[in-house]
Amino acid sequence: MSNIMGSLPLPAGSLSSKGGGTKLAMNSNGTLFSTFSLYITVSILATLINKLLFTYSEYKFPYPCFTVFFQLVITLIFMVIWSFVRPFRHSLPCISTLAWDSTVAIRVAPLTIVYICVIIFNPLFLQHVEITTYHFAHSLTVAFSILFSYLMLRVEQPQRILSACVIVIFGTCVSSMGNLNFSLVGAFYSLSWPAIVALYGIYLKKTLIALRNDLWALVQYNTIMSIAIMIPLVLLSGELNEIFSTVWFWDEFGFWLQMFLTAMTGFAVNISMLLFLTNTSPLTLSIASVCKTTIQALIVVIVFGNRMTLLTMSGMIITLAGSTYFAYLRSAESKL
Repeated sequence: MSNIMGSLPLPAGSLSSKGGGTKLAMNSNGTLFSTFSLYITVSILATLINKLLFTYSEYKFPYPCFTVFFQLVITLIFMVIWSFVRPFRHSLPCISTLAWDSTVAIRVAPLTIVYICVIIFNPLFLQHVEITTYHFAHSLTVAFSILFSYLMLRVEQPQRILSACVIVIFGTCVSSMGNLNFSLVGAFYSLSWPAIVALYGIYLKKTLIALRNDLWALVQYNTIMSIAIMIPLVLLSGELNEIFSTVWFWDEFGFWLQMFLTAMTGFAVNISMLLFLTNTSPLTLSIASVCKTTIQALIVVIVFGNRMTLLTMSGMIITLAGSTYFAYLRSAESKL
């Protein structure tokens, strides 16, 4: 899957694919900490790798539909190859052999539709919303996760959890203060994109539950159906005509290596995200995602020397404090 999501991991426990599901043999707090740490680490590494690739690469390829299609194909090929080498002894979880069951496909189909909507809206969001507004808009996934969790999963959050979420959103608002420029189009995408991303998290959780936490089945079916949907989208987008007329580096090894690395980092982020979501809720995933983007921004400042105002730094500290408070409350709940 595409690593735009902005939306995957092996903790230090044992994984078993017996019965088609993935089971974690750890205590709840250990599992949460391990999967959270893995999700944050893999996501940040993937972002840094992609930033380095596209900053210093001579191969500019601004064709999102074809890029996503290519990443999905690489993901499918990787899973097929991995399923064939599974007889070899190793400590990693085995990907089940590729199969097709219409019942499973029907359960995964709503998730695939939402995923395609995320793919379509992501470039539109980046096009119409300034980069300085991205962090604040991304934090709105927390608010939409609370709303959709109540409407679709009938999960009502405790008051203290809601207060932690408010702190996180307030922190991102402070960090973006002075950089927000209002426009009707920008406001529309600033609301619609996080709503779709939050909805994607809800459907991920619902689908995982329906498949008894068999994340490999979810990834396989979602990938196959997404490829089928992306084929007409690529053709209708007109990207192929532009690609064949403007791209001159088809035979360059560096270009295909860049595309492959981008696909594999996206795949790694998606799997770590799914493992984390297996043990948590869509709201917790949204908080973790906002926390990740904050840590990511701080690392970029240190590594790449980007400038940051005192107000922005203060907002990020508030965001991290709210995320820590949220994690503490969730940890306390798990001990009850």
